[in-house]
Amino acid sequence: MEAAGGLPVTRLLDRIVRRERSRLVAHLVGRLGGARLDLAEDVTQEALAVALASWPYQGLPDNPAAWLARVARNKAYDRLRRERRELPYDAEIDKRSTNPEIAPDNTPDQDPELRLIWLCCHNSLSERDRLALTVKIAGGFTTGEVAGLFLTSQEAMARRLTRAKQTLRGSEKELHETPETIDLAARLKSVLKVIYLMFAMGYAPRRGEYAVRSDIALEALRLARLLAGHAPTATAEAAALCALLCFQASRLAARETAQGGIILLEFQDRGLWDRNLIAEGLGHLQTVRQAPVVSRYHLEAGIAATHALAPNWESCDWSAIVRLYGHLETMTRSPVVAVNAGVALAMAGDPDAAMKKLEAVSDLASMHTYAPYFLARAEVLARQGKDGAARESWQRALTCPMSEPVAAVIRERLSSLTG
Repeated sequence: MEAAGGLPVTRLLDRIVRRERSRLVAHLVGRLGGARLDLAEDVTQEALAVALASWPYQGLPDNPAAWLARVARNKAYDRLRRERRELPYDAEIDKRSTNPEIAPDNTPDQDPELRLIWLCCHNSLSERDRLALTVKIAGGFTTGEVAGLFLTSQEAMARRLTRAKQTLRGSEKELHETPETIDLAARLKSVLKVIYLMFAMGYAPRRGEYAVRSDIALEALRLARLLAGHAPTATAEAAALCALLCFQASRLAARETAQGGIILLEFQDRGLWDRNLIAEGLGHLQTVRQAPVVSRYHLEAGIAATHALAPNWESCDWSAIVRLYGHLETMTRSPVVAVNAGVALAMAGDPDAAMKKLEAVSDLASMHTYAPYFLARAEVLARQGKDGAARESWQRALTCPMSEPVAAVIRERLSSLTG
């Protein structure tokens, strides 16, 4: 069964639910205050459950966002009325809760989703807790999806998120902050990282049935543009992040087949890449060429720009990419970066150096369930002519969490090796 625009109803509903979850929470927090973050999350989930139970049979309302906002608001009011039997009447809540419509503004100070991100990037939390909690709440992701992003188990992530919420509840006074009273500069690095992670989860989902979630990636790009275009937040880092997301988003139309399969970079039709987004990315990079401090976003944007400017896969300047990854690896000390650097070394014609780099992170627990590590290893082994070992690494990758389209590519590759 298909909905308007040719999308299957199930996928359309999934997109609406995922897209509106964070908007609803942001809307309710804006109306009820940050101290009622838990309430906003609870009633949002209840409203979405009602929608998923009724819309497939009754049809979509004319304005799904307004429908959800009304249901969630009414549920919140019902909960607050029950609380008022024991709590004093809070006139300020009613004053801020008169408009159920969600109307994003064009500045980071007023955009409801960015307001929620500013709020959740609270200084009382460690950076890892801050990022995990904000990505989940503001990005509308499940605990399992966030766990996959941070290379940990769902159970461990659930405990981390619970602790983070408890810490926030202990800072209830600060949760009444607004972007006008928050020290934006103190939280900007975390906000940029949240947007970066949101884009990553849309561009390359770690779990589930979708190869790409373009709506999530483009929403992250929208937020990055807001920050890069607003004087108080228009830092070199913000511009570099915006450049990176422009380059990556330019490939979205070429990254997925009509049937929902994934198209690897090597095989993408570069004629489908969005040249306007590439030009926008280059413009952002130009503005930060003389930045006194180079961030990881500068380096990653440089890598993405190298791909964007190559007319085809064969002519890509892999030596330049290897150099950029070298700087990025030194800066971040990240095993994920090391894996990507290993792939770049192999593509540049040095599979032996690539394997040494992969072996250096092989004992890390986070790599044992990280599919890209085993995919990189398989690629390098194949280039070394070790087909049997490459096949084992492909098979090991299949035991790791990954999206179904990526698993399909691996199974196809294994089939070709054994056929």
